[in-house]
Amino acid sequence: MEGYSCCTIRIFSADSHRFNRFWPERQTGNEEYYTIKGFSKSIADFLKKIGIEKNKISIIDHLLGDYIALQMAIENKEMIEKLVLVDSSGLLEGPTPLLEEYLDAAMETAEELRIKKLEKVIGNMYADPSYMPPVVVSKFNEIIKQEGARYAFEKAFHNSTTTKIEAQGFMQIQDIPCLIIWGAKDKVIPIDYFEKFKEEDKLPEAMYERIEDVGHAPFVERTALVYEKIRTFLN
Repeated sequence: MEGYSCCTIRIFSADSHRFNRFWPERQTGNEEYYTIKGFSKSIADFLKKIGIEKNKISIIDHLLGDYIALQMAIENKEMIEKLVLVDSSGLLEGPTPLLEEYLDAAMETAEELRIKKLEKVIGNMYADPSYMPPVVVSKFNEIIKQEGARYAFEKAFHNSTTTKIEAQGFMQIQDIPCLIIWGAKDKVIPIDYFEKFKEEDKLPEAMYERIEDVGHAPFVERTALVYEKIRTFLN
């Protein structure tokens, strides 16, 4: 977890333990760390440890992080001021085809083949694959090689793609200001899920922004546009 400050704003960038930061827990049989609730608890525990649990925070996240943010808001509503969700997980009833390819690439043990698979699947996450920074593949490959990383990744993958936020959970947080951004050409979590978030038992009062001609990472393919929408919402 890294912390930054600007004027009176403190920014924390969370390093999810979906890879292997909590690898020793596998030895004790405690796999709660690799679940959405486990991730949510780790964020809440961190905020309490540094003494800001009485101050409301805004969470900006993407994909799996969005699901964690939603769970965090449900369990710790008093701590949340605003939510920004980008191409969010949390409503899946199973992995999409591209997510299945992503898992297959991550689990590949032959490094040369794994890199080729990662280049293909991560490239397909963008509407225009040329936007994919090469460092994304190299960094992922570096991390997934570490001890316990594939085990943790697979556990987190299956939990996050086979569970979802229920209607009761959404009802608890409907009054939290929320901005939901989605790439119209997202193949990881297709635009149909954007429409599902608008349903009455989800977040009907949220602000919704559909970004045309971009894929799963609109903040990469339309950086200035997306950041301006987020800045305006938070202000």
